[in-house]
Amino acid sequence: MRRAEKKQQTRLKVLKAAREMFAAQGYERATLRGIAQLAGVSVGSVFTTFESKEDVLLAIAAEGYDALAEAIEAQAAGPGSARARLKRGFAAAYAFEYHRLDLLMAQVGASWTWSHVFEEQSQARLARPFGFIATLVRAAREAGEVRGDLDLALFGDLMLGVYLRNLRHGWYRRLTAVQMAELAEKQIDLLFDGAAPRLRAGLA
Repeated sequence: MRRAEKKQQTRLKVLKAAREMFAAQGYERATLRGIAQLAGVSVGSVFTTFESKEDVLLAIAAEGYDALAEAIEAQAAGPGSARARLKRGFAAAYAFEYHRLDLLMAQVGASWTWSHVFEEQSQARLARPFGFIATLVRAAREAGEVRGDLDLALFGDLMLGVYLRNLRHGWYRRLTAVQMAELAEKQIDLLFDGAAPRLRAGLA
């Protein structure tokens, strides 16, 4: 067997074992040694493919990013206001992510302690799935749905915060994907209403 093929097989075994261990034990309790044992490979062979446990987690999380982006883009495209398209995009994301909340919670938990390098890598990988937020926030301003002087970066960051917070609600409160989407609709409405163009003096 060629060296590259063997390395790829090792990678696949490690990722499969890590998914099982993260789901069963949680990210913090899982160890690379335990993952290697479950995968049936040596710890040394794990380090020929991954730098650390963080790297393994990011690789697993990244597997679904393209599919997530496609699901979001399919729903966020088309007619309607930017507000409505954001709601559709969030609903599509929750429907996609609902069945892997264990993994997402592991990733969110790990993100509090990982290095700046891994934070940058994570943000880069999330650029496509959540680029629709920035795109639609800009569209909202161009269409006059929000104030012209609105800080778009801050507004987009609040939108992303809504998305992530509802995943935590979904996990801890055992919400369905539909319930998370319904909660997001109310939050998006609140943000848009607060950012609506101000009426001119005397016209209220």
